Amino acid sequence: MNQQVANRLNSVAVSAYKFMGSVLLALILLGLMSFLAVQGFFLASSSWVTPTILSPTDPNVLALNAQAAQQESERDGLMARRREASDRLQEAERTVATERSFQQRFVVALKGEKRSRDRLAKRLSALRQEYLRAGGEIAESNRAYSGLARTRTNALYGAKLMEREDVLTANHHLAQMAQSNLSLAQETVDLDMRLDTLRRESEGLTAAENGLGRDDAPEGLTTDTLLLEREYTQSVLAMARAEAQRKSLEADVHALDDRIRRFDQLLQVVHGSPYLKALEQNLTVAFVPYENLANARAGTPLYTCALKILWCREVGVVGPVLEGEVSQQHPIRQYHLRGVMVELQLRDAPSAREPLLHLGHPPLML
Repeated sequence: MNQQVANRLNSVAVSAYKFMGSVLLALILLGLMSFLAVQGFFLASSSWVTPTILSPTDPNVLALNAQAAQQESERDGLMARRREASDRLQEAERTVATERSFQQRFVVALKGEKRSRDRLAKRLSALRQEYLRAGGEIAESNRAYSGLARTRTNALYGAKLMEREDVLTANHHLAQMAQSNLSLAQETVDLDMRLDTLRRESEGLTAAENGLGRDDAPEGLTTDTLLLEREYTQSVLAMARAEAQRKSLEADVHALDDRIRRFDQLLQVVHGSPYLKALEQNLTVAFVPYENLANARAGTPLYTCALKILWCREVGVVGPVLEGEVSQQHPIRQYHLRGVMVELQLRDAPSAREPLLHLGHPPLML
């Protein structure tokens, strides 16, 4: 009796062991088939995306926001430098225009001064000739009159026909006539000096006009015209410095414009990133590898499935593609994929927490 019970218990134990072994083998086979099915799906399918919920406190969002703020600060610094360089460039251009105008006016004024000196010299020369002619006649008449008056006075005084006082008066008049002859000679000398000064000034102005911008020293320069030429030379040097500064500042402005343009392009890319769009509110997006992008056009239906590929239902549609490339790890494999982010318009909010969503149709519905 005991032997029969023992045999029965052994038979039950063996049956249970065989059943458990079969169940375990079936589970192992089921797991292996599921693994192979999932691997085969990802190997052949290009119709899946991985959803992500971006929040304002996401580390990537905060890091990108800090980077954008830093780049905007650097761009503002470049803009300030550009405005400063532009102001200095305008000042250099005004200096060049002012000095060029001064040089043109200087040449015109120099020619005008020379013409004025020449006209005055001609008038003085004509006056000198007239003065010499009249002075010669006056001097000749004075000499003739003086000789005749002196002879007559001496004769009358010798004949006791003229008093001593009258003789002295006559001699005084003759002395005044001699003084007038000296005054005429002095005036002639003054005219000669003034005429010589005008001629030297005219020659100096001509020499200065012909020597502007040249290294040699033309004949006829005077100290006054040399000082005038120095003012012109200083204007030329100031204009050359302003020209050199203008060219340098133009190059600086162009270089700053290029750097600002590159910053603008970079900031445009950064502000187009989905991470910055999540600063204001939570944003549901999905990573789409480049090989899946053709199937992720706007309006494409989205499906979520149990066990990744079974029991699927529609949960929303694909929204617009967000600019900028991103890199993300493969949902089941240990390598990163390159792709883009797309906005998701989900009717079922919890589906945003799924590891992946399918594009267009359930994965087993071809």
